[in-house]
Amino acid sequence: MKIFVTALAVLGLISNAYGLTCFTCSDTNGYDGESSLAGVCFQTSTTGTTTSTATCLANSGSTVYYCRTMFSITDGVVTGVSRGCASSTGDEDVNTNAVPGNNKCVSVLDVFGNPTDATDCYYHCTSDDCNSLTTSSLRQCSTDCNVGSGGGRCNYIVGSCVCNSGFTGTDCTTTTTVASTVQRRCVQCNSATDTGCATSTTSVDCPGSETYCSTATTSIYSAADTVVASITTRGCTSAYKAVDECSFTNIYTDAPISDSSVGYNEFTCYSTCDTDGCNTNSADGIVNGNEAIALQCVVCSDTTGSGSCNSATSRQTCPSGSTHCKSTVVYMLSDRADLAYTGATPAYKLVSVVRECATAAVTSACTDSSIGTLSLKKVTCSETCQGDGCNTGWPARPKCISCVSSPGYTDGYDECLTNPPEAADCTYPYEGFCVIHESGMQEGTSKSVAGYPRRMTRGCTYYDIGTGCTSQTIRSTPIQTCNRTCTTDGCNVGNGSSMTTQTMIAVFIPALLGWMAKLHL
Repeated sequence: MKIFVTALAVLGLISNAYGLTCFTCSDTNGYDGESSLAGVCFQTSTTGTTTSTATCLANSGSTVYYCRTMFSITDGVVTGVSRGCASSTGDEDVNTNAVPGNNKCVSVLDVFGNPTDATDCYYHCTSDDCNSLTTSSLRQCSTDCNVGSGGGRCNYIVGSCVCNSGFTGTDCTTTTTVASTVQRRCVQCNSATDTGCATSTTSVDCPGSETYCSTATTSIYSAADTVVASITTRGCTSAYKAVDECSFTNIYTDAPISDSSVGYNEFTCYSTCDTDGCNTNSADGIVNGNEAIALQCVVCSDTTGSGSCNSATSRQTCPSGSTHCKSTVVYMLSDRADLAYTGATPAYKLVSVVRECATAAVTSACTDSSIGTLSLKKVTCSETCQGDGCNTGWPARPKCISCVSSPGYTDGYDECLTNPPEAADCTYPYEGFCVIHESGMQEGTSKSVAGYPRRMTRGCTYYDIGTGCTSQTIRSTPIQTCNRTCTTDGCNVGNGSSMTTQTMIAVFIPALLGWMAKLHL
């Protein structure tokens, strides 16, 4: 009988004094997933022991009270839930005074924002405590993941604990120890107190976590250009400074030797190395058989996609055994973009950029793999090179010339046409093509047409725009528009229709010189 009365009330045929009981709670702070921090509003109980219930007001006229659940979903993650009584005349559906017969969802979309999609979905029912709907997208971990001791947190998408550094195990209660690093051994002495320091070869463990050995010799000379003291030190150091270099340094600050009237100056040579017992050489600013010229590479690691390594150029000396510099970029890409609105660029998100020293060469290439059923793929590009600091820019991508003709150019001087800038790294790692787009030429010539603007555009692109020309006749004059696409450094020189002899020289001679320079020829 109660069900029949409720049905009549929903249809608005009667107005009775019966009030439904509904689960009533709200949790807008998100779901935690740990067993001790379970969001009670996310996980209801029909007994009412974990979520309170309330009795709705009695129906009155056209106003019918019912139970409702509202879930908030932010970019695919359920971030909030609300349960309670709702009235047919005051709910989210302003188009009807009846209880909504279907689920209702309202979204706020922002294609360039964060979040991109915020959606509230409302679910309606008309029996006691019927608003117990839960979401299958959230899982609960079997424990609290030792969250109180900083062990970890629950990954409520898959329902397993994620442990913080120093903890491990399924419940993050097992502590871990950081593996100790191998101690460096260096010659450690100074000639001020150790008479044999200049020729010592005995190495011992460094006192701390230093990873390099050093030799330094300081000469103090007078205004009469006489060396009055010379001290050699050998020890452990945390920073690599140079293979063997010298510089003028400040004299010790205590009087009287620091007084200008005494006229002392100081000259220091220093040498650093990274193998056990390697600091037996003489630090004199001369790289000889006792020292190796270490490769220097750009060293930078961005594992969050912040962009901090995109244009990095600062070099570091590589460890012994390094033969190449390496760069690796990982990014997400979707080329299923609505080109009419996105300017012909794919949807893109940088994942990581790593520049480092390497002990072997890798093939210069980009590989991709599909993720899920959407138009999403993960792209990894890697490249090695030989030459100090050569691992800049985007790996496995060309450097391109980028410029645009001045508006209205006819036959006057146009820098983009006749004197374009040097090729440079493209803005994005997915831009694998250099292009030329040229318009306004008289067909069969390199001249512009009187009264018709000529334009030259050079740049980078993700899409292959092809190579070829089309013509249209204006006032009996055939006018060409040409595109050219290429994939090597600086290849988008010359004009859009062909590669002239001058273009070939401009492309291949600098490339050859650069290759020779990298090989130290």
